[in-house]
Amino acid sequence: MTHVPLALSDMVVIGGYLALVLYVGLYFRKRMREAGDYFAGGHQVPWWLAGISHYMSGASALTFVGYAQVGYTYGWVAVTLAWTGIPASILGGMFFARRWRRAKVITPVEFLERRFNIYVRQLFAWAGIPMHVVEDGLKLFATALFLSVGFNIPVMWAVVVCGAITVGYTFFGGLWALMVTDYVQFVMKVLALCLLLPLAIWRAGGIHHAFESLPRKFFYVTAGQYNWIYLIGFGVMLTITLNGSWALAQKYYCVADTRQASKAAYLATVLRFIGAPVMVLPAILARKFLPDLMAQHKTADVYVLLVMKLLPAGLIGIVVAALLSATMATVSSDFSSIASVITKDVYQRLFRPDLSSEKLVGTGRVVTLLVGGTSTLCGLYLTLGGDRAFLDLMVVIASAFLAPSFLPLMGALVSRRLNTQGIVLGYVLGLSTGLSLLAIRNWAPGLWPWLHANYSGAAILINTAVTVGGMWAGSLLFRTSPSEAKRSEAFFAAKEEPIQPARRAGGVAMQRSIVGYSTAAVGGLLALAGLLANSASARLADLAIALVLIGLGWQQLRSSSNRAEAAPPER
Repeated sequence: MTHVPLALSDMVVIGGYLALVLYVGLYFRKRMREAGDYFAGGHQVPWWLAGISHYMSGASALTFVGYAQVGYTYGWVAVTLAWTGIPASILGGMFFARRWRRAKVITPVEFLERRFNIYVRQLFAWAGIPMHVVEDGLKLFATALFLSVGFNIPVMWAVVVCGAITVGYTFFGGLWALMVTDYVQFVMKVLALCLLLPLAIWRAGGIHHAFESLPRKFFYVTAGQYNWIYLIGFGVMLTITLNGSWALAQKYYCVADTRQASKAAYLATVLRFIGAPVMVLPAILARKFLPDLMAQHKTADVYVLLVMKLLPAGLIGIVVAALLSATMATVSSDFSSIASVITKDVYQRLFRPDLSSEKLVGTGRVVTLLVGGTSTLCGLYLTLGGDRAFLDLMVVIASAFLAPSFLPLMGALVSRRLNTQGIVLGYVLGLSTGLSLLAIRNWAPGLWPWLHANYSGAAILINTAVTVGGMWAGSLLFRTSPSEAKRSEAFFAAKEEPIQPARRAGGVAMQRSIVGYSTAAVGGLLALAGLLANSASARLADLAIALVLIGLGWQQLRSSSNRAEAAPPER
């Protein structure tokens, strides 16, 4: 890994930001009185905040590193890959977001007992944990690359720091803490991307020269191993992830009603459409002024080097903090959702059904520590490897576990015909197929050459088809018991009832105020970094952007004050 030391002003921004997110967690600590508050935000999260959080939870440092690595190596196909998530988000807004909210849940698997039985609920409470834990370890490792480069510390220690900070604010503040930090992280990410693209164009010689001399193949929608099979499989993977994974489903059922759930999905769609090219183009242009990374086997460093070499002091800290926080958004969402499942669906349901709300929140915090520690250990294990194709590694993990773990949940939300035998058979066949294909890839590549050549996309498609086929066959071949049929009818009848929006408007105003204070605090950090910067241009840029952030924070504070005055008294 290439080391590019950070300036003092950058370290101030990064250190101050990490302290800020821990403060946000502490702010919400005493306000998390019930499990519904800690794990689902009391169903009071505004749609715009849920939409931003949905987008941020799908955009970790792994996303930056992975897409930039593909863009640097192959070109525009990295944008094509990112845009396969757009149909998935639209489908979510039209279909799955409403159904998740109508299920009236605090955890993503608790409805399975109402829909089927306790055994199905327990099966899927455990089914989604392994993939999330391993994937979060990968994301922590990708994030640690930035700390390692900037602070010149071993990647291993950087993984520990990232894991500790992420566990910390999730442990204290629950879903509301990560939603608020998601918003601050989003503002920082927008600043990062909007600054990096024009600077990359300038460094590459201007718009005309930058794009004219790039290879023509760089602007094909497919390239190399990223053929149509891969793209379709990747799109299927994102469809399941964005609409069925625990952390992202959480963004749909934390809002007040079904209309807000759909609006959150549509906002995330727009952000994905705009964000993909702005994120990838600097890495494509880096072929002009960072030409040797492929020969040095350091393509994973491209986004790190772009940030360190193009931005002035102070702004580097903002970008690095944004990338760190982007991963914190995704990983903390996973920690929260996994903790909710283990706490409510396993521990309370099986062992302590009489557990009080206060003790349930305390148990959730302990489980958050355990889950976060396990993911951090996975990240430490990854430090033993070398230069990796991060995006492909993520897809390989998903190809084995994603479809059987989450497709049955999506099917249970929408299909009245799906029964216990169908959902279990779909899971068993899907998991068996995924592990078998992974074994062929690793230990017998010559057994099926076509699969080996197209593994990532083909394995996802095959595994998805087998899972869906198993769900259909099991429901068709095995008779639904009368008691289960009755539960199913009651479930679908109940979820079609209109949902009343949350009434505690004053609470929402309070939560908007912490958004405003947090945004203004980041602006204050950047202003301090500007004062410490050595160059006049860096000082001017830092102070100008600091004023923008402070202005955004002040606007949020005004909005929260007006809402608090207009809100009726709570009863």
